[in-house]
Amino acid sequence: MDDLQFRRSLYADPKSKDPELADAKNADASRQQFAKELEQLDEKIASALDIPVPEDLSNKLILRQAMASHRQDKRKTRIHLALAASVAFVGGLTLNFLQFSSAYNSLGDYALAHVYHEEGVFSNADVNRVSMTTLNTKMAAFNGSFTGAIGELISADYCRFDGVKSLHLVFKGANSPVNVFIVPERDGVAFSEQFSDSLYKGQSINAGSNQVIVVGDKSEQLNKWQENLSKNVRWST
Repeated sequence: MDDLQFRRSLYADPKSKDPELADAKNADASRQQFAKELEQLDEKIASALDIPVPEDLSNKLILRQAMASHRQDKRKTRIHLALAASVAFVGGLTLNFLQFSSAYNSLGDYALAHVYHEEGVFSNADVNRVSMTTLNTKMAAFNGSFTGAIGELISADYCRFDGVKSLHLVFKGANSPVNVFIVPERDGVAFSEQFSDSLYKGQSINAGSNQVIVVGDKSEQLNKWQENLSKNVRWST
C-alpha cells in the first residue's frame, strides 16, 4: 500500500481494523506516528460533540415555547384591539354623518317619514296639553310667535328634523291629527311645495328664516291650515 492510499484510508476511518492497513502502518514508524495523531484528533472531535443534555432541558424548551406563544397572542390582541378601535371610530363617524346629514332628498320625504315614525302616538281623542305661553316659548327659538289659536293643539315639542333642531306641532284635524313642522332653512334638502303618498299629503311654505310644513290625511284641507298659520304667526328677523 503506497503512502497516499494509506493516508486516505486513515482519514476515512482512523480506527479501521483492516489487516492490509495495519501491516502498512506497522512497517513504517512515521506512518505509526501519523495514525496515532489522527486517532487522537478523532477522539477530541468525538469528545467535543459529546455534550451532556441538561436534565431540565425539556422544561426549558416548553417554557420558551409557551412564552413565545404568549408574546404572539399579545401581538394578535393588540392588532385586534387596534382594528376594533378603527372600526368603532369609523362607525362613530358614519353614525354622526347619518345623524347630521340629509337622509332624504326633500322636505316632503322626511316629513312623511317623521309622521309614519310617530304613527299611533297621537289621535284626535287626545286632550289639549299645551298652553299658548308654552307654545310661544318654544316658537321663540325660531323667531316666531302665535298671535292667535289656529286649532286645538295636542302637542308641541322639539324634534330632530333630518338632523336639524325643529319644532313639531300636532293639532286635531278633521278626522286624524295634523302635523306642523317648523324647520330652519338650510342647504342640501330640496324644497317640496306639495307632496303626498297613498295615505298622507303635505304642503310647505317659506316663513321668516324657516320652512313651515303641514302634513295631514287625504281628507284634510291643507290650504286652510297654511292660511291660518300665515294669519296667526308673526315672524321676526
